[in-house]
Order: sequence, then C-alpha cells, then structure tokens
Amino acid sequence: MNEPISSREAPADGFGRALHRACELFALGGGLVFVALTLLVTVSILGRWLLARAVPGDYELMQLGCAVGVSAFLPWCQLRGGHVIVDFFTARVGPRPRAALDALGAALLAACSALVAWRMVEGARALAAAGETTTVLALPIWIPVASMVPSFALLALTGAYTAWRHARARRR
Repeated sequence: MNEPISSREAPADGFGRALHRACELFALGGGLVFVALTLLVTVSILGRWLLARAVPGDYELMQLGCAVGVSAFLPWCQLRGGHVIVDFFTARVGPRPRAALDALGAALLAACSALVAWRMVEGARALAAAGETTTVLALPIWIPVASMVPSFALLALTGAYTAWRHARARRR
C-alpha cells in the first residue's frame, strides 16, 4: 500500500472500471451527505445565534450522518491507495516483497470489511427488532446502520480487487 494502484484514470479491465465507477459514486454520495451536514450545522448555529434555538437533534443527525458519509468514502480511498500506511519496516524492501505485503494487507482489509458488513446486517436487524431509536428525534437507529452495509460490502470487493492487482504486480 506504498504506491496507489490506480492513477487518475479508471483501471483498464472491465471489472476494475465498473468498480472504479461504483467507488466514485459512493464517494460522491458521501460528499453530498457532508454537504447536507454542513448546511444543518450552519442552520443550527445561526438558529442559536439569532433565535436562541438550535435545530433539535443536530448532534444526533451529525453522528449518524458522519458515520454514513465516512463509510461511503472508504472504498474510493482503498481503490486509490489512500489509506494511511506505516512503512517503517518496509521502506528498504524491494518492490516484489512490498507488493506481496500490500496484497496481504488488501486481502485482510477485504476479509475484515466483509465481516463488518455481515455484522452490520445482523446489528441492523437486532436494532430494528428492539425498536432502538435516537434520544431526541426518536429516529430508528437501524436505518443508518443498514445504509452503511453497501459501503462495507463495496470496500470488501475493492479490497479483494486491490489484493489481486498487487499480487499481479508482484509477478512482474
């Protein structure tokens, strides 16, 4: 994960291009969530300042919105090689062993993301069955949890794809 796999252009293979587009759309969706949250905070701050009244549940909406927005960015970040790395031990390693380590890291990310997606499905079911809601607005918590599942599923797919790409780069 030292060098990004993809450049500014989409990958050459068909699956990679489709994955690139899906990751891009998810990231744009996450960006729209943050734009909406920015507007919410602006309205809430102006309401506190001008009317001595904030938007009810603004903290709840920020928490839920940030979780959904950030999860939408993760697949794009993985595809672009943008995750934080610590290459202290691998700085002097050759390109082939580094590609092998990068492939292993991406494969582990794929496995962990698939596990998180599965557990979020189960968590959303449990939250829905329990009727769990937020404190102020009484919003069902299962809805934002369930809305993060596609992001983690796409992250798992992206991790598997980048692992494959790193493994191919290792053979060169």
